[in-house]
Amino acid sequence: MQSRWRGLAAATTLSLATALTSCGQSPPVRVIPTEGPLALRLVPPDGQVSRYAYSMETSVDSPMMPSDGPLVTMRWLQTQTVLSVEGDVIRIRGAVDSVSMDMGMNMPGMDLLPELTEMSFTSEMDPRGRVLRIIESEGAPDVPGMSIESLVEGASYFVLPEEEVDTGDTWTFETPVDLALGPGGVSMDMAFTYTFVGLEDGLATLSFEGPMEMNMEMEGMAMGGSGTITGTMVVDLVEGRHVSQTSRMDAEMTIAGMTMKMNSTTTLELMPDS
Repeated sequence: MQSRWRGLAAATTLSLATALTSCGQSPPVRVIPTEGPLALRLVPPDGQVSRYAYSMETSVDSPMMPSDGPLVTMRWLQTQTVLSVEGDVIRIRGAVDSVSMDMGMNMPGMDLLPELTEMSFTSEMDPRGRVLRIIESEGAPDVPGMSIESLVEGASYFVLPEEEVDTGDTWTFETPVDLALGPGGVSMDMAFTYTFVGLEDGLATLSFEGPMEMNMEMEGMAMGGSGTITGTMVVDLVEGRHVSQTSRMDAEMTIAGMTMKMNSTTTLELMPDS
């Protein structure tokens, strides 16, 4: 059981690290209308560098895994650089600078977790934040059966609307997320409803919520569950990058006929020296 949770933590870490690579970076001076419908786009300039701090805290309520605090707390820093902008294709390099993981209970085999520090990806995205393809990767963990492509593509689920929107407008985005990890993997089906909350000083605030279904197979054991994800994100339309994001997932998971409750909170913040 403990090794399966370590595997899930590793898969989540990898997927979120690649999700940060798909977040927009910083652009030239852009004039943003203060009234009327607005096209939400990330339009960065060549050479812009952004540094992000990310954290995730996961707790499990189960008699099989008693704990007084979070089961897993992960933190990492990542640097992103815009390599080129050609039309609607933005090439970005994301590099993981440091990763730390704290376990709420003693778990043997922690040394088996893949090393993520110094891992980097070069990918292409469009101004809506959709990952188009991965160009290359360096320093990725050598885990048999793990697909870097599925991690990057599966992380592209925070997407800006195609049409112009005004304050209070909503739109939906459905996406499957498949993360190949060794002989097993994690698959998720999500359907987000986004709301354009408002615009102030070039910062657009969005909220999102929706149902989630997840299935995981690892070490011959299957686990499934469902729940909800809610959160908010702020994007800087002048500089063309994500500024912050918070989210919470609440789910009920079933494994070997037993049901447990799981919640996970995440935060993403642009560091002030960026």
